[in-house]
Amino acid sequence: MRLHEILATIPNIRVAQRNNPDLTEDQLPAAILFDGDEDTDDQSDQSMRPPNRPTMVSMSPAIVLAQQSNEAGSDLTTLRRELLKRVLTDTALNETIVKTGRNGNGAIRYLGCTTDLGFGRSLTGSLSARFMFRYVLKPDEL
Repeated sequence: MRLHEILATIPNIRVAQRNNPDLTEDQLPAAILFDGDEDTDDQSDQSMRPPNRPTMVSMSPAIVLAQQSNEAGSDLTTLRRELLKRVLTDTALNETIVKTGRNGNGAIRYLGCTTDLGFGRSLTGSLSARFMFRYVLKPDEL
């Protein structure tokens, strides 16, 4: 998956994982991609269109950046900036998502983030970034 590959290119990230939150201190800073929920607009579709017809899907994966250092807050801010630059400007990801429809009606949007900082031997922190990927699902191509 291209999104997972992008996470591995963020400077200073030691580990990029998918759906595996188990990390040790020596793996930090790390990026974890969690598969997201998918929604369609088909709930309100009362038409008689065939069920295998293409439909728009919105997928919302979560990306967690984790860090432990004396500067965890500042480090997370830097990692977030690098994450945003890479996800929103990646040519391959944009070609895959944005141009899925006949008219290029897919989209990639940054929805925001949530932070979580805590104290131990050193400051630990995580940042959960939320994105929305809107694309055309074509059942005949699955």
